[in-house]
Amino acid sequence: MVVRSTFDELLDIPRGRGMQAGDVADRVGPGLRTACGVTSADSPATVRRKVAGRLAELCERLPEDLRVSVLAALALHPQANHQFMQDRMGWAARQINRDHPRAAVRRMKIGFRILAEQLDELVSDPNLHAGWHVGSMRALLRLDIDPPHLVEDRVIAASADHLDGIELRYTRSAQHEPVAAGATMLYGGEIIEAEQVTPSHARYAVRLPRTLSSGERHELGVRVAVPPRAIMPPFFVLTPLQPCERFTVRVRFGADVPKRIWRLNGIPPRAIDDFEPADGLLEPDRLGEVGLEFSRLHQGLSYGMRWSAP
Repeated sequence: MVVRSTFDELLDIPRGRGMQAGDVADRVGPGLRTACGVTSADSPATVRRKVAGRLAELCERLPEDLRVSVLAALALHPQANHQFMQDRMGWAARQINRDHPRAAVRRMKIGFRILAEQLDELVSDPNLHAGWHVGSMRALLRLDIDPPHLVEDRVIAASADHLDGIELRYTRSAQHEPVAAGATMLYGGEIIEAEQVTPSHARYAVRLPRTLSSGERHELGVRVAVPPRAIMPPFFVLTPLQPCERFTVRVRFGADVPKRIWRLNGIPPRAIDDFEPADGLLEPDRLGEVGLEFSRLHQGLSYGMRWSAP
């Protein structure tokens, strides 16, 4: 028996109406079923929802031209719902400023190979994906008050059924007080366990107010105490462990504005202390605030800002 690759299974989906086809559940191969959490008891509608949700989620991390081409091929782009794949790829080619559908098909295949690698990772290491990701996160760091604090508002999206809890993790310099002492839920969840994993890293288990099904979204807010500004490391970053579609951060320095502030846009965490751009410094507004926005963040890289002494 010939064992087909996940890439080959992905190539079966785009023909006809793609993920919107009536028989799409029959086209989803065993590798895709496992990676997307499909069970033998799932109805065709549930198979469609689980597979579409997982593929759309992974597409968020692709470069724009690959993302558009893959979503159009799968008929998961809201503007590419044509009956035939050729028409959808023609639309995708126009979006990426190419003259022929073949250009979009080539990008679709590149995107499929990337997705296949990620899906295979999910099968080989089920703990790599916790059944949810961050749709958006908004962070406000108040350094103009004493003591400083951080407020986060998150919209999470379930990518598996029966999601009733998530984990939140925070890291700060090990010389400061334990991080587990300073986080409280503002809304949307309840901290049921706080573990000091290392002197600098804490893990919070959060129980959701209701169980989520795959594709559902939920909002929650967290307030975190931070060290006094005098001993706080001069940066604030998000290093996502789960996929994150969008991250907005605002730091309010108040009257005590640093001389130099710069953007950290997807750099390795170990490089934060050494990274200092030659140009492109950020200008606070007259209230001493600086805001940044990032999209389609890569897991394991850091996004945010760093600053010098006032």
